[in-house]
Amino acid sequence: MKQEYPTLDVSTVYRCMLVGMDDATFSACRLSVSPLEAFRLDTAREASAKMSEILPLVVVLTEDAAPSDVAEVAEVAKACGAEVIKVARPVERSTFGRQILDALQKGEARRVPR
Repeated sequence: MKQEYPTLDVSTVYRCMLVGMDDATFSACRLSVSPLEAFRLDTAREASAKMSEILPLVVVLTEDAAPSDVAEVAEVAKACGAEVIKVARPVERSTFGRQILDALQKGEARRVPR
């Protein structure tokens, strides 16, 4: 039966990849995505190499990430069914929570047919 309102399957472990963030931004994002399992990766290249191993549902980069880094990560994320979002530095927690929820719903919808 198709649900009228989309929900997340809480029996699944959701992973979030946090890429190229300083300590303060990483900490704020990690707290905001709890209870998602958060993985910190320092570079876009490292994130792209680990994407198929980690299989995140959401990949988060900062708004000041280089366009080439965003394109590289987005290409690999698309193949894994992950959503890519960008956050301001410092993180605006009031909007970041909504961004994460929207990205989770889009990513899950891509991976799990309803």
